[in-house]
Amino acid sequence: MLRARFRLSCASLVRASVFGSSLLAGSALITPAYGQGQAQPSIKVNLPPTPNFDAATGPVQHPTGEYTVYGLRKQMTKLLDKDVRVKGYLLYLYECPPELRKCNEEQDAKAKREKRKVTKGAPPPAAAPAEGGCRPCDQPHFFISDSPTGKMERALLVADYPIKDWKSGKPKPLTAKQGEVLTVTGTFAINSMTGFAASNGLIIHKRLEDAQGKVIAEGNAVLPPEAQTIQLEGKPAEKLAPAK
Repeated sequence: MLRARFRLSCASLVRASVFGSSLLAGSALITPAYGQGQAQPSIKVNLPPTPNFDAATGPVQHPTGEYTVYGLRKQMTKLLDKDVRVKGYLLYLYECPPELRKCNEEQDAKAKREKRKVTKGAPPPAAAPAEGGCRPCDQPHFFISDSPTGKMERALLVADYPIKDWKSGKPKPLTAKQGEVLTVTGTFAINSMTGFAASNGLIIHKRLEDAQGKVIAEGNAVLPPEAQTIQLEGKPAEKLAPAK
């Protein structure tokens, strides 16, 4: 009797094991299987658009009203050939090399002496050999940017600031340092009178102020006295040339 019950229990266990295996087999049939080379369903991921690192962006104007370099160019069609105020960081200031400046000063002094001789009735001097001269200094200019570490190709060129004092005629270098915040007032144009050109615009200098509003330089190096005026939109014309 005991042996019969034991055989019955073993048979029950075997049937239960077979039944469980069949359930597992059935569930395996329900799960989809992907063979080699079969495309799996695509997963769509929503990613933000790739930022454009080539296009500078930012505010059009500073809280104090001056244009940014970016804002000036953004409104180029509206502001071209008009006087504007733009604020930015001094990125690069051109300074004539000392040896080249000395060479030009000596050459100018010599030319003045020769001119005085001709005026007094002396015969005109023989033409100096071409190799005796020196290359002239570049016209005064500097670049400003919306960032103190901005790229030169995005900076705004400011041309023709005065390098001499109007009253004394003595040299007057620009006292500004790289990275300093400056406000420039001048004409927004494509070309300057001294040959500078920029398809995205440049400033023909008329006034330069530091971060505290102190005037560092005023006027233009080449414009005639009657053109030495600032005409900002909505304001009366301001004459810059000293009284004769």
